[in-house]
This record gives sequence, C-alpha cells and structure tokens, in this order.
Amino acid sequence: MSPRIQVYKAIACRALSDGTQGADLNLLTLAGCGDAGVQARAARIQASVVTIMSVLSAISTGFWSRAGDVRGRKPILCVFIIGAILMEGVFVLVMRPQSFFGKYAEHLILVGPILEGFVGGLSTFNGVVHAYVSDCTRPGSRSKIFSTIQGIVFVGLAMGPWVGGLFLPPTGYHDGFFFVSISLMLGTLLYVLFICPESLQRRPMDNTYIHDELQFKTSPVLVARRMFTKFISALLSPIAMFTPRTVPGQGPRLNYNMTFLGLSLFIYLVSTGVYSAKYLYAQHVYTWTTSQLGYYMSVLWISRAFNLLVFLPIVISYLKPKRTSAPGINPNSRDIGAELKFDRYLAQASLGVDGFADSLVAITSNKSQATFIGLSTLSSFTSGGNPALHSLGAVCMHACGYGSEVGALFGAIGVLSAIAHIISPYIYALTYSSTVANFPQAIFVLAACLLFSAVALLSRIQPIEGEVAEHERSTAEVVYRSIPDVEGDLHEELES
Repeated sequence: MSPRIQVYKAIACRALSDGTQGADLNLLTLAGCGDAGVQARAARIQASVVTIMSVLSAISTGFWSRAGDVRGRKPILCVFIIGAILMEGVFVLVMRPQSFFGKYAEHLILVGPILEGFVGGLSTFNGVVHAYVSDCTRPGSRSKIFSTIQGIVFVGLAMGPWVGGLFLPPTGYHDGFFFVSISLMLGTLLYVLFICPESLQRRPMDNTYIHDELQFKTSPVLVARRMFTKFISALLSPIAMFTPRTVPGQGPRLNYNMTFLGLSLFIYLVSTGVYSAKYLYAQHVYTWTTSQLGYYMSVLWISRAFNLLVFLPIVISYLKPKRTSAPGINPNSRDIGAELKFDRYLAQASLGVDGFADSLVAITSNKSQATFIGLSTLSSFTSGGNPALHSLGAVCMHACGYGSEVGALFGAIGVLSAIAHIISPYIYALTYSSTVANFPQAIFVLAACLLFSAVALLSRIQPIEGEVAEHERSTAEVVYRSIPDVEGDLHEELES
C-alpha cells in the first residue's frame, strides 16, 4: 500500500510537469514534486482507483459469492488472487516512463482496479473466506473464529512493511516492492490449488439452473433483463432492513432503533475514508519515505490487532452485563435491554474516542510527528466500533421481534459499506485537494464531525423493556412442529 502512494504521486508529478522531463520522471526525482498541486492530483487519482474498485466490487461480489456456493470456494479464491496479481502488474507497468502504460499512466492506472473489481476485490475474498470457515465450523463457534481471523489479518498487515523494510531500499521507488507482493500472491495461489482442501461438498445441478441455461440459449435479451432486475432488487432491497418497524403486540406504533442504527453505521463507514487521505497527509507534512510510511501503517495494524485479540475481549469480559436468565433458554427482557445498552455504550465510546483523537490531530499534529503517531495509535484502539455496531444491530433486531432476520441484516450492512466506500474517497479527496495548501488538517475535522454525529444518533437508540416483554409473551405461545417429509414443489421451496 505504501509504494502505491508513491506511484500516485509520481503519476501526478509527471502529469503536471512541463513536458521536458515528464517522459523520464519517476519516483527517484520526487524531491521537487511535493507541492500542493501534486498532492491534490495524487489524491484525485487515488480516489478514482478506490471508487472504481468499490463500484465494480459492489456489482460483482454477489455473482462470485453465488458462484462459490455452486462451484466451490477454491475456484473463487483462485480467481481473486489472479485479479490481485494483475492489479500489481499494472502498477509496475505505469512506472515505465517510455512504455505505452507510462505515457498514459494517469488513465491506464485505472485498468488495475477494473480488473480486480470485476473479480470482486477484497469484498469477494472476505466473503469467500467467511463462507469457507462456515463450511468447516459449527454455528456456535463462528462468531469467535470470525473475530480471531480479523485480528490475524491485522497481524499479517503489520508484518508486511517490516519484512519489506529488511530487504528493500529504504528510500525512493523500487519495483521490488511489487515483485515481492506478486511472488507472495503466486505462492498463495499454488497453496490454494494444491494444498488447501475444498470445504464445500458439490451438489447436483438442480432443474432451476438447467431451465435458466435453456432460457438463456433461446432468449438472452429477456434473461439479461431479468438478471439486471434481480441485481437492482438485491442491491437496494437490503436497505429496507433499516426502516422503522412495528413491534409484535404493540399495535401500529413504530420503533426507530434500526433506522438510527443504519444512519449512524453509514456515517461511521463514510468517516473511515480518512485513513487513505491520512497517508497522503503524512507524506506531505512530514516528508516520509516509502519505508517510513510503511512502518507507520505497521504500527497502526499492530495496535488494531492487539485491540481485537487482547484488549477488547478483556474489556468485554469484565464489563458485559451478567445474564439473569437460566442458561440454555432465551434471554428475558431485562437481559436484552442490558445487552443493547452495553453494545450501544461500547460503540459510542469507540466512535467518540476516535473522533476525539481526530480532533486532537487537527489541533496539534502540524509539526509534531510523535503526537501524530500517538493519536493515530489511539484511533486504532477504537477498532472495536465496527464489531460493536454489528452486535448492536443484531440485538436491536431481536428486541424488535425480528431475530430470525439477522442474516439479512448483515447483508444490508455490506451494502451500506459498499455505498460508503464509493462516496467517501471523493468526499475526502475533494476536502484534501481544496485545503492542502492552507489547512491540510481539514480532513481530520471532517472525520471528527462525522464520528460525533454518529455518536449522537446512537444515543437515540433506546431499549424499551415493555416492548421486549410483550414480544416474549407473544412468542412464548408458539409451538414449533417438525416439518413433514415432503417431495415435489414444496420440498424445493423449503430448500430455497
């Protein structure tokens, strides 16, 4: 990631040069390319790359996820790795000034995110990994192992810059950064192909799939129209999860907890766009080299991993309210209300401290590198905000009487994340490019305002114990019967 920032700056500097040195310009001559104009253009290039990746990932992730359910997890993992390798190859090609890619680098740099976006990007990779783990574990253990995997991801991210710093030049651009990355990906591809076992058992192709294939052969236009309609419906319908809901047994009165949760979650996801702009800010204000920026990223990832694997579990184990209901039965209304409050307080604390740290960065970090690093590390210790918001959403759904729709809720959160990552790069790129000459800390002021707004919205989420109790009484009378062994259309409908 750090060498990519250097590539964006090199492309911007090359584009803004007078043409006499533009053909031969690379990152080794970036000493005169640190002005505000180059920074602003580099931010716009980075925003274009991230936005294209996010849009195409949002479009293609559903397709690749469904393909993984039919074809297996390994083929999808291999497709993603190949796309990531092509992405790295594009970065190498645009740094060849005399090549075709070098002459039109500002446009052809977008080929990389297009290629990786079509294979789903990191959203597809994360989805397939979670599906692989789900195939191999019992339902009761998935929550814990998902958290562990997220912490391990940050451990791996933290190791990368340190390993690169041991073997690659500490200053300037070098193709070795990308070649090492490509080599690691090739090794991973070989591991997935020949060592990693397939987790999904193949199922025979059903009649619906065959019918679609035959219809595609006879009327491709109608099938394409139907697929487009299904795609738009699948993309937008999850947002309905955050509409006000009626609570069973409470009449027409609406509960707005899910609406406030969706708004606060979306604003929080938009605020996370400050991380990409933060790297440009650090290189501009402190004139950090590629290695220095890599070490800075590594420190952030180490602190996030420590928070997710050690600090946050300890805090939760000591502060989480104890259940009053007997083990093995559904929690009572008092327990649900206490857990909802706990998740809300945890999310508010994480987002509030994150906003406070960004505010301090805007005030104090203009000349002090140590202060900037310390406050950035403090922000990393608020990484529990995202899992806390996920947990809060699940508790709110249960409290409203829709606990069976938790899976759909997480899908809706994924859609919100995709939309937020589409618009947030341009918001921060516009802010940074407009203020970098006079007040580059404006990006941190924007992030702090967004985070404090999310905290204010979370305060509107209130557990209503009477509604939960009424829901308990209404569901206590439900008698669960076994499903008879049926065949034909009913059996297919139940499977779907």
